[in-house]
Amino acid sequence: MALTQVSVPSAHAQDGTEGPITFGFFGPLSGKFSANGERFKEAVELFAETTNANGGIGGRDLVILQEDDRGDPLQSAAIAQKYSENEDVVTAIGSFTSSASIAAGEIFADVGMPQISPSSSHPDFTKISNFQFRIPNTQETMSVKYVDTLKANAPHDKVAVIYFQDDWGIFVGNATKAALEEGGSEVPIFEAMSPDGRDFRPLVTKLRSADVDSILLASHYGPSSIFLQQLRQAGLDQQVVGPETLYNPELLELAGDSANGLITATYFFPSDPTKQDFVKLYSDKFGRDPDLWAAYAWDAVAIAGEAAKALVEAGEPVTRAAMRDAIDALPPFDGVTGVTEFVDGTPQKDLTILAIEDGAYKLHE
Repeated sequence: MALTQVSVPSAHAQDGTEGPITFGFFGPLSGKFSANGERFKEAVELFAETTNANGGIGGRDLVILQEDDRGDPLQSAAIAQKYSENEDVVTAIGSFTSSASIAAGEIFADVGMPQISPSSSHPDFTKISNFQFRIPNTQETMSVKYVDTLKANAPHDKVAVIYFQDDWGIFVGNATKAALEEGGSEVPIFEAMSPDGRDFRPLVTKLRSADVDSILLASHYGPSSIFLQQLRQAGLDQQVVGPETLYNPELLELAGDSANGLITATYFFPSDPTKQDFVKLYSDKFGRDPDLWAAYAWDAVAIAGEAAKALVEAGEPVTRAAMRDAIDALPPFDGVTGVTEFVDGTPQKDLTILAIEDGAYKLHE
């Protein structure tokens, strides 16, 4: 079944008792975050195909619409309006950035549409309403974990905090700076990366002058790869530690040898023996292992699927309000990113620490 299939509404479909069950997926399928968005799309498509090949959800087909928001909050808001006006759509899956997810979430909250973001971690996302859910921890929790990881793996008397200039990056930057200073570290360099920045040599010069011990890099794979190249080309060899946004095969390709030594974190690693069913399913379909972003999206849509299944098996209509309550009431979901148990829309999960060695991500001992 094509991901973009549109079902024809019927009386039964609109009251949620018969016909296809429709979710609306949106994410950055083009633009600077397209590598992440494509992994989202692949996982969502695979879930729909697998579900329908195995009889659907209680015998009802799963239809997943898709839209490209390019990582732009204005686009995500327009998509949210479009999905809200489509009475068939009972749950939204998206988006990638917290900024885009929050912009859409305001609209979904107004119409009572449950929304599961695969990757949004800004605390404000789930504060919009009780219709918002997320797969990762909040950045309040994550920022402490990033700092703990840095302190366990690098000298940290003087730490530079470099962050991406969006809602997510600004929050992580401020939170990690506060956690470092509270723990006794000095943060002499605290600087944002412009979303369109390509020349980080002035920043590298500042890092050299400040003689920092290590660097906490809270950014995305694209600008981070350029920064790492320019940092190493300048002869600086400080340990760089970053969040799960730096676990992406694209970073390895773009940064080359400059990525070696980077330490990052993840909720999912394909070499984990407990995740091999998902890894095989995905690699058989796409010819490569899934990454964290595919795993995020798989768990997001799988949780929505579990909620719909619970309603169908109980003989209850699959409506937006019923889906929200069913998602919230699910028992702990043991997925590929760990166990998801929502408390006010947010789970608490452990992280796996990775290091880049010889151009590959490996478990960090």
